[in-house]
Amino acid sequence: MKKIGIITFCNCMNYGAELQAYALQKKLNMLGADAEVIYIEKEKDVLQHSSNAIKNAIVKRYQMYGLFKGSIENFKLIKNKLADRLAQKKNTEKILNKKKIFDSFFEQYIRHTERYYTLAELRNGNIKFDYDVIVAGSDQIWNYLQTKYLDVFFLMFVKDCNIRKVSYAASFSVDKIPDDMYPIYKEYLSNMDGISVREDVGVEIAKSIVDTSVFHVLDPSLLLKANEWTEYVSNSSYIFDKKRYILIYTLSGSRYIYSLAKKIANELKAEVVNIKSGYGRVAGDEGILHLYDVGPREFISLFSNAVYVVTDSFHGTAFSINYNIPFTVLLNPVSALNSRALSILRLTKTMDRLIYDNGSNIYPSNLSVNFNPINQIIEEWRVKSLEFIKNEILL
Repeated sequence: MKKIGIITFCNCMNYGAELQAYALQKKLNMLGADAEVIYIEKEKDVLQHSSNAIKNAIVKRYQMYGLFKGSIENFKLIKNKLADRLAQKKNTEKILNKKKIFDSFFEQYIRHTERYYTLAELRNGNIKFDYDVIVAGSDQIWNYLQTKYLDVFFLMFVKDCNIRKVSYAASFSVDKIPDDMYPIYKEYLSNMDGISVREDVGVEIAKSIVDTSVFHVLDPSLLLKANEWTEYVSNSSYIFDKKRYILIYTLSGSRYIYSLAKKIANELKAEVVNIKSGYGRVAGDEGILHLYDVGPREFISLFSNAVYVVTDSFHGTAFSINYNIPFTVLLNPVSALNSRALSILRLTKTMDRLIYDNGSNIYPSNLSVNFNPINQIIEEWRVKSLEFIKNEILL
C-alpha cells in the first residue's frame, strides 16, 4: 500500500479548494492507497488582495478599454475592493460562523496530518516525511500571483530521493508566465518526477519550459461522479426540496450576473438563490435569496438540486457539468484567470455556454443542454486521469 502525502490549498474557506482536496484524498484511498493531506499554513496575501493581481487587473482594463473608459472601470474596481473590505469588517460574526462550518468539514471529511506545518518550515526542508509519494495537488498552486511559496508547491522541500514527487492537476491559472520567471519555473518543474496539469494552457506552458512528458488530467472534483458526491458529502437536510431555483455562484462581484439570473429565473419560473462568497451588496441583487451559511457540504446540495446555474467559477462550472445542471458561464474579459474556466469548456465542447461580461448584456441562446456527449467526454477523461494516477502515483 502506497503511503501518500498531498500538498495543496486547503482549509481556507474556499469551496473549490476544499472540495478538490477532499476528492483527491478520497479517490486515492478508494484506489487502495494510504493518502492524507499535509496540513499546511494558508498564506494571508491571497490572490484577491495581491498587489500584483490588482496591478495586472488595472493594466488589463486600460489595454482593453483605453484611457477614458479604462479609468472609469478601474475606479469601479478600486471602489468595489474598498466596499468589500468594509463589508468584511461589518460582518465579523457571519465570517466566524462560516469559518466554523469550513473547519468542521476539514476535520470530519478530509483525512489530514495531525501536525500543522508552516510554509516557512517546509521551505527550510529539515522535515522528514514517511511517504512513498508526495503529490502537489490541484487548484492554483503553481500561480505566481497566488503564492510567495511556489517552491513549496513544487515540492522543492522534499530532499529524500526515495520519495516520488508528482503533481496531479496542478494549475498555473494564468495564460502565460513572465519571461523573468522562466528560469524559476524551469528549476521547479525539473524537480518533479511526474507532471500533470489541469488546464490545456498549462500543458503548453509546462512544455515550453521543460522537455519532459506533461499530462492533461481532470480536476479531482470530476474524478468523483455526481452520485458519489451526493452519497459521501452532500448535506441532505440543506436541500430546498420545495424550491425551484436558479443558483448563482460568483467570485467576481459582477452586477450583470444578478440581472441575468433573474431573467433566466423568470423564463424558467424559478427563484434565484445566491451562494454569497463575500458580504458586500451591489445594485441589482435585490429579490435574491443570499445564503451566507453555506459550507462545502451545503455547496454540493445546492448544486445537485438547482434547475440552472449561472457562475463565473471553474468549480461552479465543473459541478454543473458533473450534476448535469444547465449552466451559463459569465467571464470578465479582462481577467487574467479565465484559462481555468475556458479549459473545461473547451474540453467538454461547451463553449456555447460562455458569455463575456463586457457590457453587452448578452442572453444565452439556449437554456437547455444535451449532456449525453458531455458525459461521454468526462468519462473518457476520467479513464485517462485514473491511468495517470495508477502509473505515476500508485505504481
